[in-house]
Amino acid sequence: MQAYAAVKFADACLRGLSGDAGIVDCAFVASQVIELPFFASKVRLGRTGAEEVLQIGPLNEYERAGFEKAKKELAKSIQKGISFIKK
Repeated sequence: MQAYAAVKFADACLRGLSGDAGIVDCAFVASQVIELPFFASKVRLGRTGAEEVLQIGPLNEYERAGFEKAKKELAKSIQKGISFIKK
């Protein structure tokens, strides 16, 4: 399944880079969608790569609670990655 996801994303990137319009896919990118410096978001792909990071849609109460829990774990993982890169 991971290979399929990689091929799907690579195809979307190549289509965007070649000028196809309206290419949207998910990517873990530097963003300002939430308070964390990186987040997996839908992005609009184009000739220059990820041209726009799209906002998160509305969440219900259950989704918000899960999202808050996930952000805590994600913050730890991001910090671990940043620390690794700085070494």
